[in-house]
This record gives sequence, C-alpha cells and structure tokens, in this order.
Amino acid sequence: MPEGPELHLAARFVNAVCAGRVFSGRPVKSEVNWKNPEVPFEAKTYTISAASRGKEVQMSLNPIEDDKSKKRGAGKAIEALKIVFRFGMSGMFRFTSVSEVPKHAHLMFYTADKPPMVLSFVDVRRFGRWEVGGGWQKDRGPCIILEYDEFRAHVLSNMSDAAFNRPICEVLLNQKFFNGVGNYLRAEVLYRLGIPPFVSARSVLEPLAKAEELVAQNGMKGVKVKTEQPDLLELCNKLATEVVSLGATTYNHTPDSESSHDAFLRWLQCYYNPDMKTLVDHNGRTIWFKGEAGPLAPKGGKSRGTNKKMEAAVQKRKSPQTDQAGPVKKVKEEVKTEDSKGSKSKNTPKRNTRTKTVVSSTTDSAKVGRTRRKAAPAKSTPARTNSTPARAKSTPARAKTTPARAKSTPARAKRTPKAKTPRQPVPKKTTKGRGRQKCRQ
Repeated sequence: MPEGPELHLAARFVNAVCAGRVFSGRPVKSEVNWKNPEVPFEAKTYTISAASRGKEVQMSLNPIEDDKSKKRGAGKAIEALKIVFRFGMSGMFRFTSVSEVPKHAHLMFYTADKPPMVLSFVDVRRFGRWEVGGGWQKDRGPCIILEYDEFRAHVLSNMSDAAFNRPICEVLLNQKFFNGVGNYLRAEVLYRLGIPPFVSARSVLEPLAKAEELVAQNGMKGVKVKTEQPDLLELCNKLATEVVSLGATTYNHTPDSESSHDAFLRWLQCYYNPDMKTLVDHNGRTIWFKGEAGPLAPKGGKSRGTNKKMEAAVQKRKSPQTDQAGPVKKVKEEVKTEDSKGSKSKNTPKRNTRTKTVVSSTTDSAKVGRTRRKAAPAKSTPARTNSTPARAKSTPARAKTTPARAKSTPARAKRTPKAKTPRQPVPKKTTKGRGRQKCRQ
C-alpha cells in the first residue's frame, strides 16, 4: 500500500508535470468506476496543483478567467475546486499522451495543448478513493514528513488513549497518530531500533513522554535532548525523508526511474528480506522482524507466504557480498549423489540408510566432514518375519467360527418344520349330464 513518502512524491509529480500547463474541459471519469463520484467542474480553462499530508493528496483545480468574461462581468465566477485522493492499494498519477492512457485510468484531466496530454489517476485494484470539495480527513493526525513537531506533540500528549495498550507494530499503522506510516516503514523503524513488534506501545513511548515533561518543567520547552540514536518518533520522520530523497519506491516508479527504484530496494534492510521472520498481526497485516516477537504476539500466530518476486528483486539489488552458502550447497549436493550411488549398488532400501553430513564453510573451498551412516537395527528383519506367523495364527481362529455358523442352519430348519398334508383325490368330471342337455336342446 502506498505510504506517506509515495503520496508526497505523487504530489511533487503532479506539480512538476502541470507547471505552466493549461487544462480544459470537464474531468472525465471511467465508466467502470462507479464507487467514486463525478467531478462537476465547468471552467473552460484551469490549472492544477497538488499538496500532500500523510496518506492523502489534495488536488486543486484553479479556473482561469478570460478577458471576455472580465469585460462582461456577467455570471457568477467559478471557484477553485479541491479533490482529496486516497490511494488505497495501488493508486498513482500518470502523465501521458491520449493514445498512451493506461488501461486502469479512472479519472482524467486533459490539457489544452494540440495534441492534448492527459493527467490520469491510475488504480489497478480500484481501492483508491477521491472526495470532491472535501478537505483533509479530520480523524488523521499530523503528517510525519511535513509536520514533525506537531506529530511528536500529538502522540506524546495522548498517551492516556487506550490505543497505546496494543502492540507497537499495530499502533504504528494507526493513522490517527502516525499519519503516513505503512507496512514497510513500521518494519524498518522497529528493526533498526531493535524493538520487538509485539510489545506494548505504551512501554516504548511513555519514557519519551516523561522525558518531555521533565524538560518542560525545567523551563527548557522546545529544547531537544541529544541521544546516541534517534527515538522511534524521530526515526519515523528520518526514514520517511530518506525514502523521499531516493525519488522512487516499490509503489511509485516508472521505467525512467529504475535507478532510484533500485536504490530504494537496496535501502530496505528488513522488509521483504527472506532472512527475517514474518507474522500476521491482529489486523491481518504481515510484519517482518528479527528475534523475539514479544509478549503480545497473537496466540497460534501464523506466518504468511510472501511475494517471491519481490524478495528476489530485493536480494538481487543488494550490495554485492561474498556468498558463503554457495560452496556449502554444492558440497551437500555432491555428498547426496555419492550416497545415492552407493545405496543403489548395495540394493539397500532408502528408509534403512540415513546419512548425516557435517559441512564446514569457513573457507571458500568448503571441506566435507565425516559421513556417518546409521544402518537399521538387524533385529528389524526378524521382527517383520515374526509378525507373519502372528497373522497366520489368527487365520484358524477365523476358520473355527465358520462351522459354528454352519451348525446354526439345521437348527433353524428344525424349529420350523413343514407339516405334510395328504392330498385328497380330485373327483373326475362327468359329461353325461351335459350331453343330455345338448340333445334336449
């Protein structure tokens, strides 16, 4: 999901491509996007500017008055219109020609140039939203990038809120206090400070609040106390600013910015790192971490399958390092092939031979240790043969039951004997009377 740095870069992008350009016509909404409203803006010409705050981007459509309309002085002047965008899972802005408008463009602004250019809001997964005529969302806190002092004061002054009883990894995604922090920022912040993700947020932030109170009591309000490393709130601002300086991230990059995208992937230390642990938090989001999870971890928590392509890209773009695992894997494969050849020549079953390989990878040319084979115990074969007579003994026992069933058959026949009744002789029919009747007739 795009985070604070991505939306800050998106606002920068809009301001850069729209500088000195004039737009005309009503903004066009995609027919398939029925969740978002139409943009009723009737100005003939206008300019566009944008600003960001946390996970929101506010776009301003500023109408341009013509000389003719000024002379006439008739009609009501069209006021500027503001549109607030929330990017969802895959929102971004693109500036292309009409023929190259992306497939998943859902709101388009056309320039007055010939041929015209198009500024598009692109959202592949359609979770993005825009609000016409609205301002910043009221229940969101100050921005971690542009409003750091307000952000810090807002968090430390609300320590009595019950939200801070939850794990720190879940509180970091609460936009009421950490407006702009997302999944990769929370993983990097906690990893670089060595904080387990499932400890109470209060235990992490309360010492900072008490230190601020002591400074204020001594009449040194606003003075920063120097520490060896930045605290959690400082690191949220610092890392977000570092990502902005890189220029492109996982969620917001173009083919022209591949170099800065590679720099961002090298910047990641914890997020999508296959050497880290993963766990699904109480909100269904995956957290990457190292070491212990913490006492507030979900009971029976499960790790979630990660994006293999993303992990491969992160590993590929890391700074080159000596790969010590390579020779070890090759040696293990060679040992396995030798064991398989030996087992085939001896005609021994695979389940009776188990090999344990000890490999030392201290040097580049890894040495194979001792190979110990544990053959199956010799008594196992008689045990299998002994089981055969046991089964054979059970066969006569079953056979004995057969005569018992056979004996019951005559007993049933004796119980219901059929009495033989003597047949009475049937009297023969005579036709004497019938012949006489026919003659009489």
